[in-house]
Amino acid sequence: MKKVFNPLFIIAFVVLPQILALGYTPVIFGLESVRSLAIPIIVMLIISSFFAIYAFKSHKQEVISTRLYIAISAIYSACILWSILYYPEFSNLRNSTSPKLIFIAACVISIIYAILGISYNTTAPGKTYDVVRYVVGIVFVPLTWFLAINLASGVNTNAMALILIIASIYALIFFIAKLLFIGRLRLSPLSSDNKPHNRYYIAVFIIGLCLPLCGLFVNQTFSSFGSDSPSAGLFGDFSHPLFYIIAVLNGVLLLIPPLKNKGLRLLLFYLKSVGYAYILYFFAVFLPVLPLGFIGIILYGLGLLILAPLFATALQGYHLAKEWAILSKSWSKLLITGVFCIGIVTLPLCMTTVFWNDRANLELAVQYLEPKDFHNTKAININQLRRTLNNIKGSLQVTRGMLGFSDSNIPILSALYNGFILDEKLLSLDNVLALENLFLDTGHNLRAENASSPAFVNNSVTLLDAVGDTKFDDKIGVYRSWVNLKLKNPTLVGNSGYISTFKLPAGAYVSDYYLDVFGTRKPGLLTDRRAALFIYNKIVNTKRDPGLLHYIGRNTLELRVFPFAANEERETGFEIIHSQKFDFTIGSKKISLTGDDEQKEVKVEGALLLPAPQKASLKSVVRNPKYHFIIDNSKNSNVPWHIDQVLAYAKANHIESAEVIFTSYKLQGHTLSDITQAKYITEGGFNLNMAVNKILSSEDPNMFPIIIAVSDNMPAAVLPRNIHPLAAKFPESSYYYALNHNLTITPYSYEDNRPLQIETKPIITPALDYNGTYVSDNNKNELVLMGDSTGKSDFTGNQYEDAVLLDALVQKELLAGKSDSVELLRASFRAKILTPQTAFIVVETQEQEKELLDLQERILNNNEAVPTVTLDEPSIALCVAVFLLLMLVIKLKTTKNLLKG
Repeated sequence: MKKVFNPLFIIAFVVLPQILALGYTPVIFGLESVRSLAIPIIVMLIISSFFAIYAFKSHKQEVISTRLYIAISAIYSACILWSILYYPEFSNLRNSTSPKLIFIAACVISIIYAILGISYNTTAPGKTYDVVRYVVGIVFVPLTWFLAINLASGVNTNAMALILIIASIYALIFFIAKLLFIGRLRLSPLSSDNKPHNRYYIAVFIIGLCLPLCGLFVNQTFSSFGSDSPSAGLFGDFSHPLFYIIAVLNGVLLLIPPLKNKGLRLLLFYLKSVGYAYILYFFAVFLPVLPLGFIGIILYGLGLLILAPLFATALQGYHLAKEWAILSKSWSKLLITGVFCIGIVTLPLCMTTVFWNDRANLELAVQYLEPKDFHNTKAININQLRRTLNNIKGSLQVTRGMLGFSDSNIPILSALYNGFILDEKLLSLDNVLALENLFLDTGHNLRAENASSPAFVNNSVTLLDAVGDTKFDDKIGVYRSWVNLKLKNPTLVGNSGYISTFKLPAGAYVSDYYLDVFGTRKPGLLTDRRAALFIYNKIVNTKRDPGLLHYIGRNTLELRVFPFAANEERETGFEIIHSQKFDFTIGSKKISLTGDDEQKEVKVEGALLLPAPQKASLKSVVRNPKYHFIIDNSKNSNVPWHIDQVLAYAKANHIESAEVIFTSYKLQGHTLSDITQAKYITEGGFNLNMAVNKILSSEDPNMFPIIIAVSDNMPAAVLPRNIHPLAAKFPESSYYYALNHNLTITPYSYEDNRPLQIETKPIITPALDYNGTYVSDNNKNELVLMGDSTGKSDFTGNQYEDAVLLDALVQKELLAGKSDSVELLRASFRAKILTPQTAFIVVETQEQEKELLDLQERILNNNEAVPTVTLDEPSIALCVAVFLLLMLVIKLKTTKNLLKG
């Protein structure tokens, strides 16, 4: 043990943690992020350099002087105080840990090492110590702190409390370390193979078995402590039975008396090494909050939960070191080292195998969500997928308890798991919910406005007034109309929000947006939709000011504004560029925008905005309908009843032939005549998206499809996505339908999946031929696509013409099975035109804007989404560093005792 306090170990426990902590921020968040920390970083580097120079110059000394230990503890205690008060928070965009937490953890390592050194230097062999006074000190110090803070109420106690807390914590560590060193003087040498005293087994039983189990139990018992919502655990989700099973097995292994058989003892050493990886994991998890344990003992009794990994790490480390020393007499050191290392990596290797299997299973499941192979029948491991989706959803809906831990994740492991499974991509919450419906039949309402609205937001805000102000823009030759909205929260409930949808006609495009923030009109940022949605939900979770405007369907937009205090009024608005006058409704208000009586024709490369009057001169097209029935074949579906419904509807409407698709997460095709003999298995959810895509993609061009879904739970179906460009090839039928029990049908729009009023017959609109492209005879303006090219196009600089061209290119991309072209995203930014791939968002602070733009750049540069969930837990680098330091201590300690022997 004495060797650990050699000056060279200052490098391992003081200098190295500081270098890692200081380098973490610029490596993860970029050099720009550390400009505000330039002076503190320089000061810390100077201090670290001083300690490094001292370590190398004094390496021949046996131990470090007590004065230097005091200096280390004082300096880094002051650093912790500074970091708590002044260390800035940075945007967490890559599943990364808070730099502040990393810095505090590094300081904690240095301070604990210094306090242990002070305790060691002041504990001399052969001297009698009064153990009672140290036990009294452990209780007295935090109790004095607790009473002092309460007696000082009414005074400015914040800074004083912080100083007293830090001083009290480290005084407790000193007293506990003194007790441990005093107890160590009474322990037998490592190389001694004498049977341990009964007190040792009592300690192992309490620390190695009871404390871990009690900690897991308390974690679940106090799961909602400090949180407004139910959660899986106070410090994270450790509810899986394996956590309890490994804790029991590890504790039992430690209680087995020394074996005489050398082979069995080596096997037992391996199994204990496997369990030690489990103990080290919890030590790494709780390292940054270790000081809270000492306060927790006095205040809540939860300190044992935080300190249990520390005690267990020390005890089992000592136990393994002793076993190592004894086994070295019978086996080579190389063999023992290999056995130990294999034991330590056994659990991580097992987890990695699980990760690989889960990743392959998720990739297969996503293929059903974005169908390309309609004949895909590959089986999905439902249990594996459930585990995967629970982990991903937990990271997307992060809530934190009083102590700052994510209550729905497993610390460290969830971050590792999600990073490995998603392979540096982002799976949005609505896609996670869709996958749950598709394979687990969970029944989420997947309508766009329901998929990801925070549960705690009270959408009680009403629209007081809506006014349109239109002016003609000579530069682009069309009208600009500002739509100004006045919103109010009429209730006494805070944290209220506003959400509304509205539909614009073809040829009308949104070009600007603003939101009133603290009485100031703040313009919206046009950004990538994925980045904007993530930032919006993140800001709402922190109850700050966001406003969001984005498309949720063809020409259908959604407006969200949050938050509103009780009885608060706010203003927001957006700009529309358009040629023709039109009316639209938002909330309960009808808005009339002035303009020309008719839409002007706009020709762009590969498309034409066709005015409604020009359709009068086009020839009509006659095509016959073809019926398709999509039967819900999901896990809880009553398929026989649905078959009877299909047959009854066909008979009532004189339908003699039709295609019937039994649909779970995969498809099984039949004809109307043989469905009564069909063999099927009810499983998963209702993949209506895949079935509709298959029908529209393979339909005879001389016919048009009438698609009727047969299900008792349409809101839980995975509805068609981005299907309107494909459906536009069949203008006779602008809807798919749901069959009701009384054989009526409910139309659903291909454009936004919105249900209309119930009909008795399908709605069929005459089709017209425009130069070989079919358009709808509905007296509405229409964007006509000509050619299938999706390559680069030249933009004119006229904002309105560029808006029409962007619209056409987006529709062609969707037809080609693409939805997030980086070139079109950048074109949208340049033209400042809202498209289905972009969103207007207003955020409150410059830090939020920077985070948003940083995330957007990552998406655009990598042509993919990136993990964007903040998990304030120890980083993997820190855990590895701690582990290596512990292994080094054990190895040096073992070598020293062997040399003595």
